[in-house]
Amino acid sequence: MIYKDSKESLLKEDFIKKCPIDYKAIKNLIKRAYIDLKTAKRNLDDDEECSYNYAYNAMLHSGLALMFSQGFRPEIKNKHLTIVKFASSVLGNKFKRVINNYDFMRRKRHRFIYEPDIPCSRKEAEDALRTAKEFVDIISKSIKEKDPQIELDLK
Repeated sequence: MIYKDSKESLLKEDFIKKCPIDYKAIKNLIKRAYIDLKTAKRNLDDDEECSYNYAYNAMLHSGLALMFSQGFRPEIKNKHLTIVKFASSVLGNKFKRVINNYDFMRRKRHRFIYEPDIPCSRKEAEDALRTAKEFVDIISKSIKEKDPQIELDLK
């Protein structure tokens, strides 16, 4: 589901707050996202759910980096959903498919946590890893385009 919220409406509804741009945090979050992708790939043969969760974490970390790069951070409530909505507002319809996949992964991961009998297939874990890689690359590129001076540790 592509969200129609703008940064302004997210701010007005107290889902996000302004913050100074923290380049060190942005770089660390992107670095962590790529580490999460490697960890997801490494765990694919042994534990599909673990792989899925690390793929999701990569998206969460890069989405947070995107927020920080725009001078925002999520408020306390609904942090994960807020990051999806913010990414949707910045990336727009061009990346509708990957945003929808991210949101689906957010909801599925939530079910893993609170309904531990929900299985995760190899195909789901592989799809999650592909989606996460695409999303992290899109975010990294977006951050670099906005601020070419920033040096991101890509991979």
